[in-house]
Amino acid sequence: MTSSSVLPYPMPDAASLPDGGPSRSIDPSRAVLVVQHMQEYVLRALRETAPVAQLLDNIGRLTESARCFGVPVVHVTRTPGARSAGGEGPGPARGTPAEADAHAVVDVLRPEAGDTVLAAKRYSAFAGTRLRSRLKELGRDQVVVVGAAAHTDVMLTAADAWMQDLEAFVVADAVVDRTADDHTMAVRWLAATCATVILTESVRAELRGRTADTVPA
Repeated sequence: MTSSSVLPYPMPDAASLPDGGPSRSIDPSRAVLVVQHMQEYVLRALRETAPVAQLLDNIGRLTESARCFGVPVVHVTRTPGARSAGGEGPGPARGTPAEADAHAVVDVLRPEAGDTVLAAKRYSAFAGTRLRSRLKELGRDQVVVVGAAAHTDVMLTAADAWMQDLEAFVVADAVVDRTADDHTMAVRWLAATCATVILTESVRAELRGRTADTVPA
């Protein structure tokens, strides 16, 4: 089978979400949206097999809702030479304009004023970054994780959050991996151990609903 005949696997839907996991709701006054590794060189290696277009669309809608309802957005990028989660292989030569472009967050999700950008060296977004201290500064204790790759960076970030007594949420249709099996494994493991697994539209509905509840009649 040639690479041109390989189709991206489908994103999870409500019918395919695993049972179990903590029953929690996202509170816009407590939550932070953590967007992991939405960089061109990471996504390039995933495009043939993963639903990258849908990923970008869903994360775009989530960041829009987050900003609208006062939820801080934290972008976590992978630094050159860091341990790879997606096995994406070498990027452009260091110190070149091509490298800068490849390691920047893709244009459609470009950080905006007020967003936080952190550079990670390990799978967990907490490892070697200011993420934990940033959450304390913001007074937040819920972490909503999206991005790549599901079975490494996303999974370990959510687990790390849980081990630090934070409430972890993972948006199943706003993460991707190289294969459907890796994606499914990650989502099932997260639901069974440490995270509330949810879909994009459910997150947006919860943000709208919780914000409406705080508006005086």
